[in-house]
Amino acid sequence: MTISYDEEFSSLMIRWRGSLWKAVLKDLIWFYAAYYIILGIQWYILDEKQKEYFTGWINWCEIGTQYIPLSFLLGFFVSVIVARWWEQFNWISWPDKMMMMVSACLPGRENLPVREAIARWSSLQSAIAWSGISVRTLKRFPTERHLVDAKLMTEEEYDLYMNTDAPQGKWFIPIIWIINLVRKQYEAKKIDSIQMQMLLQQVYSFRDGFAMLFVYDWVKIPLVYTQVVAIATYGYFFICLIGRQPKLDQKSMSTEITILFPIFTTFQMLFYLGWLKVGQFLMNPFGEDDDDFELNYVLDRNTSIAHLMATDLADQCPSVGTIDLVKTVPHTRASFKIQDVIPKSHLASFRLSDNEMQLIKPEDIEDENRQAEAKGQRQRLGMFVRAIDARRKKTVEEPISEETEHLNNGDKEN
Repeated sequence: MTISYDEEFSSLMIRWRGSLWKAVLKDLIWFYAAYYIILGIQWYILDEKQKEYFTGWINWCEIGTQYIPLSFLLGFFVSVIVARWWEQFNWISWPDKMMMMVSACLPGRENLPVREAIARWSSLQSAIAWSGISVRTLKRFPTERHLVDAKLMTEEEYDLYMNTDAPQGKWFIPIIWIINLVRKQYEAKKIDSIQMQMLLQQVYSFRDGFAMLFVYDWVKIPLVYTQVVAIATYGYFFICLIGRQPKLDQKSMSTEITILFPIFTTFQMLFYLGWLKVGQFLMNPFGEDDDDFELNYVLDRNTSIAHLMATDLADQCPSVGTIDLVKTVPHTRASFKIQDVIPKSHLASFRLSDNEMQLIKPEDIEDENRQAEAKGQRQRLGMFVRAIDARRKKTVEEPISEETEHLNNGDKEN
């Protein structure tokens, strides 16, 4: 079943069911066993010359792990699997909309048997279809007689179902019964053509979910890609059995730190193997793994809801106008402490000046443009006049400056 969790991070790490530790524990044990067997052979059996030769193998395997694009392969594989897993959940059929439409189009106690039959056939449809794709549902209804014993199917319906020759599958027969019943209501003038169309549209949508799940069960992730990912992952850690061994020859031990426990390789196994297990567990979400979908619960829920909508809720309607509409919904002390941030538009603080907010006419804009143009011309003319005056003044002052400088020089000579 799918695992729900909302604990703190510290308590989340110690959970076992559906956890990373449960997924990779067996692989870790096998890796450690093989790792320390090789380490024992290197430590106790090989002589110094053989240890130096074995160190060459360690270096060679350590370089070889760099040529396996494990992150790319696993990342693409798991992203496809998770997207497919969620899409399959979205294709699970729920009878709610169909039963709402049935209750709206076929109200009253005179239509109660019709509503009950459609509700029961919707559950029968789910039980038959899901038994073909889910191990859990198949264990619940291993034969068609179990459907009769569960009172989802009558003896008459059992005979009709068993006597139908359909080598390509007959999981859709209850849907056909619902369609035929809706057609009979139309022929009896209990519903009009528009109501019949709306009812059939909901029935078709209900049916599409079962058909798509059969397609997902039929068309799997290509086997070759699954094999590539599995071989790459396990092959990587098989190479690590040698490539991550400590170097025990005298030359290496004198220049390098020797650690007898593969710390970083353990982290890699948790990440990469955990990634691979996610893909393997989610590839078939209708099995019996911890994170597979609980179709038996969905079937029980749908049966209960469909029956409730067909019987008690079909004509239920409270009295209108017995209480005034409140403008604000009150808080409790606990909820009032949580100050919700009221969403605002990114232009909520945008402001214009009073002048910019004045309404204007097109001719006003033309007058303002002419005035601005005339003002600009006057400014340019003023700048031109000032430039001419400055030039004239400079021309008059230059000879005076030269004569004054000549007199000053003469005084200095005297």
